[in-house]
Amino acid sequence: MQFGVALPQFGPRARTPAVRERIRDVAVAADRLGHDVVWTAEHLIFPPEIQTPYPYGGRAPFDVTDPVLDVASTLAYVAALTTRVRLGTSVVVLPYHHPIALAKALATVDVLSNGRLLLGVAGGWLREEFALLGVPFGERGARTDEYLALLKRLWTEDRVTFHGRFFSLDEAAFFPKPVQRPHPPIWIGGNSPPALRRAARSGDGWLAVPRDLMQLEADIGTIRGAAESAGRDPAAIGIASSGAARSIGELLDLIPRLERMGVTIVNLPALFWTRSVDAAIEMMENFAQQAGLRRQ
Repeated sequence: MQFGVALPQFGPRARTPAVRERIRDVAVAADRLGHDVVWTAEHLIFPPEIQTPYPYGGRAPFDVTDPVLDVASTLAYVAALTTRVRLGTSVVVLPYHHPIALAKALATVDVLSNGRLLLGVAGGWLREEFALLGVPFGERGARTDEYLALLKRLWTEDRVTFHGRFFSLDEAAFFPKPVQRPHPPIWIGGNSPPALRRAARSGDGWLAVPRDLMQLEADIGTIRGAAESAGRDPAAIGIASSGAARSIGELLDLIPRLERMGVTIVNLPALFWTRSVDAAIEMMENFAQQAGLRRQ
């Protein structure tokens, strides 16, 4: 089992001054303490007020004035500070991006980190953000599937011929390729039926949001069944989740059950919304000691 922690590159702790130092301190601590992946999140622009219901229950856990630093730029910075920890995105909202430009930015991160990118993607949920970006909300699923296919082709073929609904290429040359072969692992986020089917069909893993354990177990079962129907080995699809844990103690108690359910990456609860970074790092230290992580 592996363990992940969110970087403070979004939300109140991403405000200046000192955001650079906060990200550095958490990333270096994660690398030193034996955590396996550091995660970034993405929003590009917010409306004056969020009207779209948050799909995971309750209200969205951020304010529209909270900064969200760019994912690829943040991970390139973290790559230079660390040597071992994987650099994760949870998640990049694929329909927001030009897929060729995104493929270039992410391949660059993989090259600069010597093959440590872990790409999490999703189709998005914030209707107002789609409108501000000029991307039709109703096309998000189709765009996500096409962009996924195009990313993989750009990363694995020297001459890319691709004809889709939104993009068309003939014998295009795309370099650099990522260090990881055939490409960086691609994990799928979201808990909608299309997202679960997408994870089963084409994901190396599924990024689950915090949820009731019975629902988590049911969704894992759905993914496994769909993977079998698609001719894939369900055991080859990773699962990342913190279950419903809200504290380090709760998470430690849940780890055996999460492992039995098939969770392969356990994410620490969001430490940076209500605590200082120093307090969060202290919690990471305590977790590493109690969970028996291998320190560097």
